[in-house]
Amino acid sequence: MARSLVIMPSETNRAILAELLPDVVVSPTYQTGAWRFIIRFGDATGSDDNALVLNRASALATPDLTAKAQEHWRASSLRYHKPENRVTFYKRYRVQVFDCTAIYMQRVEIGSRRVRVIRPNLSRETRRVSELAWRALYTAGLDIGAVDIGLSSSGKLYVLSINPCPRFNRAIGAAYARHITAWMQRMEGRGAAGPLRSLLNPQENECPQYLLGADPEFTLRDARTGRMVFASDYFPMQGVIGCDARRVRLGRSGYPLAEVRPAPTQCPLELYESIRDLLLMAHRKVPRRYIQWRAGTLPFSQLPVGGHIHFSMLPTNHFLRALDNSLAVVFLMLENPGAARRRRRSYGWLGDYRLKKHGGFEYRAIPSWLVSPVFARGALCLAKVIGCDWHRWRYDFFLRPEAQVAFKRADQDYFRVELAKVLVAIRSLSSYVKYSQEIEALLNYVEQGRRWTTATDIRRSWRLRASSRT
Repeated sequence: MARSLVIMPSETNRAILAELLPDVVVSPTYQTGAWRFIIRFGDATGSDDNALVLNRASALATPDLTAKAQEHWRASSLRYHKPENRVTFYKRYRVQVFDCTAIYMQRVEIGSRRVRVIRPNLSRETRRVSELAWRALYTAGLDIGAVDIGLSSSGKLYVLSINPCPRFNRAIGAAYARHITAWMQRMEGRGAAGPLRSLLNPQENECPQYLLGADPEFTLRDARTGRMVFASDYFPMQGVIGCDARRVRLGRSGYPLAEVRPAPTQCPLELYESIRDLLLMAHRKVPRRYIQWRAGTLPFSQLPVGGHIHFSMLPTNHFLRALDNSLAVVFLMLENPGAARRRRRSYGWLGDYRLKKHGGFEYRAIPSWLVSPVFARGALCLAKVIGCDWHRWRYDFFLRPEAQVAFKRADQDYFRVELAKVLVAIRSLSSYVKYSQEIEALLNYVEQGRRWTTATDIRRSWRLRASSRT
């Protein structure tokens, strides 16, 4: 790890990390060198080019980091404490965050001076605190640092402050050192196609081997009445065609969202074919011609649907930002803006992901691309390309708070101004060539300013045989 640089302005912290990371250069400022890894606890000078970086110089380069972070939090609707607001916090947490992980948590309760060390996954409350701490850094464009969170007497969580260069004790320093070492080892990868090797050898087009999966959702609608039909009337909860766990009550209780759950595979086109086979199987289970299938963004008021895509690897902030700036922006340009705004009240925000039991994660920011085969193939192939080349992605709309506001408001005009840069970035990725036909069919819709049509039965666009029963 001799080509690894950790920038740590604090002398005390620097001494701790230097002892715990003997093979890493720990410096108070940037040093010129052919660095493979750069981890910035401060200092926005120097270049991040040709390195894998945590806390980019571009995110740190602001005279008032707190004020800038608050702009991002407002833009992303994160609740944060304003001095003029009178809020009593009966618990305060300090969370040390490294990339997507809360690595160390401390808690102080009202009326006590005792600082307790708490496991970040101890309870639902600490998991909520961990998620908010990560989002506070992520939306501000940062990857590592300390986040202070307050729990009010009404049970609401507030971001109090962030600090990319927090004060350490040895236990906190050891937690950072462990995760720095593990992150570098993971980035070096196993075999020839690790992200670091790929970054250092751009002429090599070998993609890291990982599985791609999906569980896109759709709803059922009675064309005679316009009312929702419960998916659970036709499909079981479990299985390759099943129901999402969200439950509603319409005179009676039921599960309105259907999901197709194909087996994961390395090839996005194989995944697409599996989805088509499952849709045909599902079609045979719903032998009513008057029942329409709807996908897209918001087929029914207050019932958003998603096109979740699974990756069999752990997430990184850089990976998530690449997905936000490519997949999420492309599909935003296809959506009905009003429906997109309402969907983001529930989920589908920037960086929206969930860890899965298979050891990877699902990306949840995009709507259900089951609207047509063109969108399904395009979504899966573009996801595959980003999964292969996320470490090469450099363009980031969302370093600007106004871009986060525009995304939340589904302001397509804002993104159209610089859309060409995103499309150039996508087409420049080494894995793009292999799936260019499927991705271009998707991007053509965006370049032509067209929106998808979600008011029709998706069985028509998928050319599933019409039912013989009425």
